[in-house]
Amino acid sequence: MANKDLHAGQEIKFADGKIRTIRPLTIRQLRKFMKVANTMKTTEEGSMSDEDIDKMIESAAIALMATDPDLAADSDTLEDILDLKTYSLLMSAAMGNDPN
Repeated sequence: MANKDLHAGQEIKFADGKIRTIRPLTIRQLRKFMKVANTMKTTEEGSMSDEDIDKMIESAAIALMATDPDLAADSDTLEDILDLKTYSLLMSAAMGNDPN
């Protein structure tokens, strides 16, 4: 995939049925994202605490700020329309990788 294709963004379908185009994070967004992502902890068994899930939602909100600022500001709704697969796709697209 060419760089210009990544900049155009990746379409991801969320649990609410809405498709959102996710573009790679800017450097400013990346700074915010990394501050959150670096505080996430998982055990060797892959379990997550409520705090880790809160950090997932916060990191997803950062990735969605440019695409859907209303959703990014509403953590309750974001929790309802985000599952682990969608979160993974969202993070991949936000980091500039092809989620497919």
